[in-house]
Amino acid sequence: MKKLMKIFTSITLSSALILGLAGCGSKEAGTNNGDGKNGKEVVVGVLYPTSGSLARLGGAALKAVELAVDDINAAGGIKSLGGAKIKLEAVDPGEKPESAKSATERLIQNKKVSALTGDYSSSLSLVTSEVAERAKIPFVTASVADNLTSRGMKYLFQVSPKGSMFGETQVKFAKEYLVGKLGKKPKVAIVFEETSYGTSTSEGLKKTAEDLGLEVTLFEPYQANFADASPLVNKIKSSGAEILFPVSYLQDAILIQKTIKQFGVDITTVGGGAGYLMPEFYKELGEDGEGVVSVASWNRDINKKGVEDIDKRYMEKNGEFITEHSGEAYSAMWAIAHAIEKAGSSDPEKIKEALSKLNLEEGAPGNIMPGGNIQMDKTGWNKNVHPVIIQWQDTKPVTIYPKEDAKVEYKN
Repeated sequence: MKKLMKIFTSITLSSALILGLAGCGSKEAGTNNGDGKNGKEVVVGVLYPTSGSLARLGGAALKAVELAVDDINAAGGIKSLGGAKIKLEAVDPGEKPESAKSATERLIQNKKVSALTGDYSSSLSLVTSEVAERAKIPFVTASVADNLTSRGMKYLFQVSPKGSMFGETQVKFAKEYLVGKLGKKPKVAIVFEETSYGTSTSEGLKKTAEDLGLEVTLFEPYQANFADASPLVNKIKSSGAEILFPVSYLQDAILIQKTIKQFGVDITTVGGGAGYLMPEFYKELGEDGEGVVSVASWNRDINKKGVEDIDKRYMEKNGEFITEHSGEAYSAMWAIAHAIEKAGSSDPEKIKEALSKLNLEEGAPGNIMPGGNIQMDKTGWNKNVHPVIIQWQDTKPVTIYPKEDAKVEYKN
């Protein structure tokens, strides 16, 4: 009996030792529980819409994240973790806050992610950030809503300009260049889609324009996705405005601009981003798109090291230039990689701490946002970033303002 007990005890101890070693191995394999030093991968979750109404921009941004990870891994991966590679786990958050919530929860629970990035749409990022905050997983976004970083969150980081900065940039450019240098009358028309996006953006435009001494001769909402822009364009023409600030997504932006040209309205368009930045805008309009101006959070030719090469490789791989939102997505992924490198760990808590102290200098790989160093303030926002102004010239959107970000000049 004693002999049998000894054999049983020996087997039990051996089994426990094997299980213990297996457990240690899984902890060190780049999961969000260990330091990842012996692992080969660090898992980053990605939430960009690839279905529904947001799929066009979300899909393009996802491709940019994939390009960033290719570049990070090709450069040696995370050197402080022995060359560990970034592994992406992508989940489609859909187009509604409810679907974004469940997608984020599923990603965190099933994939042991060390960090998250994505969403594009601010309404989705607001939800993802709440789920990530509860789970204590750092979330780096390029969404622009002001209230993203005004809620006291510790695990949310925003690399992009804030939405309130866009209208201010549009109006400053219009006053400095169009009114000041070209002598246009300081009369402006503001037209906007009757949604939360259009209404909130247009109110900021109106206030800034009036504060800077421009006369708002038309402030007109319209039903989004309309089939006929003629009534709206007639109001624009009758207003006597020489500068137009439209707040529109792609199809509305195209239709408004087409109708302006058809009616021979002599007005300079300074778009509010969104539809005015997409390749389809020029493809649909052709020559009628030449000279159109828009605000943007990023552009394919801003005066930053490496941007032209990124645009070239993205175009070779995807058949189109890298768009505004995709450029931001690329930079957000690199911010995560630099934080993992600095943390020397795949532990979300350590990565969060590294992100909160991030100060990514000019010339560092992935620092392609306008405004110098990528540096987070106490709210998690990249405090040095600002919007730019682009103009469609010779079939491409080129940066024309501010001067430090531009390589070409405004073409009248």
